[in-house]
Amino acid sequence: MFCKVMSGALQGIECYLVTVEVDISRGLPCMELVGFLSSEVREAKERVRVAMHNCDVPVPGQRVTVNLSPANVRKAGSSFDLPIAVGILGALGRVEEIWQKKAIFTGELGLDGTVRGVNGILPIVLEARKKGFLACVLPKENEEEGKMVKGIAVLGVSHLGEIIHLISQKEIPMPGQNKETMLQEPKEEPDFSEVMGQETAKRAALIAAAGFHHFLMLGVPGVGKTMIAKRIPGILPKLSEEDCLEVSKVYSISGLLKEGRLMTVPPYVAPHHSITRQALTGGGKVPVPGALSLAHKGVLFLDEMTEFKRETLDSMRQPLEEKRIEIIRNAGMFTYPADFMLVGAMNLCPCGYFPDLRKCRCSLYERKRYMNRVSGPLLDRMDMCITVEPPKIRVLMGNGEKEGQTSRMMAGMVKEARKIQKERYQGTGVLYNSHLKDDMIKAHCELNGDAGKLFDEIVWQRELSPRACYRTLKLARTIADLEKSQRIQKEHIAEAFSYSTGLDVFSKGALEE
Repeated sequence: MFCKVMSGALQGIECYLVTVEVDISRGLPCMELVGFLSSEVREAKERVRVAMHNCDVPVPGQRVTVNLSPANVRKAGSSFDLPIAVGILGALGRVEEIWQKKAIFTGELGLDGTVRGVNGILPIVLEARKKGFLACVLPKENEEEGKMVKGIAVLGVSHLGEIIHLISQKEIPMPGQNKETMLQEPKEEPDFSEVMGQETAKRAALIAAAGFHHFLMLGVPGVGKTMIAKRIPGILPKLSEEDCLEVSKVYSISGLLKEGRLMTVPPYVAPHHSITRQALTGGGKVPVPGALSLAHKGVLFLDEMTEFKRETLDSMRQPLEEKRIEIIRNAGMFTYPADFMLVGAMNLCPCGYFPDLRKCRCSLYERKRYMNRVSGPLLDRMDMCITVEPPKIRVLMGNGEKEGQTSRMMAGMVKEARKIQKERYQGTGVLYNSHLKDDMIKAHCELNGDAGKLFDEIVWQRELSPRACYRTLKLARTIADLEKSQRIQKEHIAEAFSYSTGLDVFSKGALEE
């Protein structure tokens, strides 16, 4: 008595197929699970045995061997309970052949036969459709998420008894077309018009959003740094179809895909400064995506950056360059996407009030030690750094001042700039100006006479590194796109360099009175 059914498992954000082979033969009554399994998978034999017994389908008093193939890849999680139970039923002759060859099973079993939900349904159903399967049988609570994928029958079950009835049918029931894909409900975002008297900071946020540049804000407490950061996602364009599925996969694996709705809006992630390095980058005994991956194609906001542990911040250096995170464990290598826009906010001293010496009482040593919590290599990866000044009280009260740009107006400008970038880089694999490769900068960031002279002069005066030079050129390219200029002009170069002057506070003597 032998049977094999198909299931799926996750490696990174992708799914691979797992063949569940069940053999029932003569021997001492026992159930053995093999195939490079974690402890929670090994525990499945007791959950399956008791669940089947409580559904009046006891495991036969013979030797039951279950193999999960491929055996060289570690299996983890509780999603193999259901396919193991179906495999045993198949070995007993209670599963029709079409279900063994054309269906995928996944789900956790309770001791009473209840089928419970699991994480990562979206990539499993996508892989099942790709491989030509006709149906995917999964927990009822995951049905909405599974039905986001068209072209495959998604059958939700809530009890083992339902599955026994289902797999006894000679044909796979093909329900009507999966309902229209449910998209993430647009939520009301805070508006930039609510930020009073910070037009320079709003302009910097606009440029950062248009070119997907990393953005750092310095300033005393209460000047509006957090307000500005929270409003940046509201001016970013909606995700493309490809990005929508990729981001939704990450949230599906993390169990955060709300009500089976695809992510269409760029995510906004703002972890507390007490976050651990593992929670930020991802990992664990059973690797899961971290905050960097949850912010994929969106905004990662680090408020009070100097309060984060230095090793936690430095763990972002490689993902900022490579746009992905590779986690190596004994079980293998797991790759998660991490293409995010980093937005940071910080003060210049422990009390937060420097350079206002009327309020600040920190010594020079305390200020330098405080600022050194953020390493130079990480700061060098920030495309923009500005100092946010306290607005005048009459501006805050709105006394006759002209209302600034709204998020809707800024979103339109960002959309137009992104359209220009998409047309320019078509077929190159580059999406934004910030992603420009070094060998492409000469072709797309050519400077005219005056702009070239100004650029050379400032680079020589500041003794900038090659990375800083390239960073400024990419930023100038974005400013030119916002102005719908084909060539980078002198004023674009000047504005781009003005957004790097904030980094001067880290240079020698900048924190002195």
